[in-house]
Amino acid sequence: MDEIRLQRILHSIPLTAPWTVAEFTTYLSARLGKRLVLDPWRVHVPSVSRCGALWVTERELVVKYDPARSPRGQRQEIMHEMGHVLLEHRGDDSFEVTDSLLAEGLDPRRVREIMHRRHFDSTAEQEAEWLGTHLAGLSRGRPEDLNGASHRAASLIELMWR
Repeated sequence: MDEIRLQRILHSIPLTAPWTVAEFTTYLSARLGKRLVLDPWRVHVPSVSRCGALWVTERELVVKYDPARSPRGQRQEIMHEMGHVLLEHRGDDSFEVTDSLLAEGLDPRRVREIMHRRHFDSTAEQEAEWLGTHLAGLSRGRPEDLNGASHRAASLIELMWR
């Protein structure tokens, strides 16, 4: 893991912390020239089984996250996926769609675009976790919060009381 590269990416973000997830996604969307969509999971599976996911298409990035987690947990999950984007991770070319009833009728190329990787203990995952944790630490509020100014004002008051 190249921590110098990770620090460089982190310091290149032109936002004033603490920012909201919405402010960060607006910035990243403009930087990439793609629509960025935050989409909570709606599948009824145990919360412990749900994790963040990044779906990349030509025109948009979709970040799936668990709405049952705390706001801090949601930010962590979302920012981990944003870390993959900032690190320009391309995924695992060896991912293969299996013959399964779950995959019946799906275009294997499209599934590969969405899934990308099959190993979750890779350097890419470690880097995204490091960067995502730092991004989440610089964020405040719920993912749907729009006004970061109130969070920045509150952080100034917090600093004054230390």
